[in-house]
Amino acid sequence: MGLMAGYGLQLWPILQDMHQLKATYGERAGTFMSNAGVIQTFGVNDHATADMLSRTIGDTTIEYDTVSTSRGTGWGENRAGPSESVSGHVSARRLATPDEIMRMRPDQLLLLRQGEHPLAVEKIRYYDQREFAGLFDPA
Repeated sequence: MGLMAGYGLQLWPILQDMHQLKATYGERAGTFMSNAGVIQTFGVNDHATADMLSRTIGDTTIEYDTVSTSRGTGWGENRAGPSESVSGHVSARRLATPDEIMRMRPDQLLLLRQGEHPLAVEKIRYYDQREFAGLFDPA
């Protein structure tokens, strides 16, 4: 597979899931995925494939605030009033968790392009697009 690029060849394999790729290529399945310029996925139904995609997509940083409120303490003149504090937090999270990938809508696909940010995009239906009218066999 690694030699194909030198000959100007490109593959566009269509796979059911990572299990099929591993059954065919064994330990070299990782090399197959690492050399892919584009990974296009939709309808992911197994956890292993969803987990691989989630790890491949990576993490993002999220920022959020929490608010804490305390009641007043003490009695009489020494009583302190209620107080409120806001704390800022920064945390890492997966861009898409495996379960989020498995719950993508049927009209969405995940597109990973080498050197680019991942995209969740809507699939086009060529048969509904005016630009493609007459360019396909409706049978």
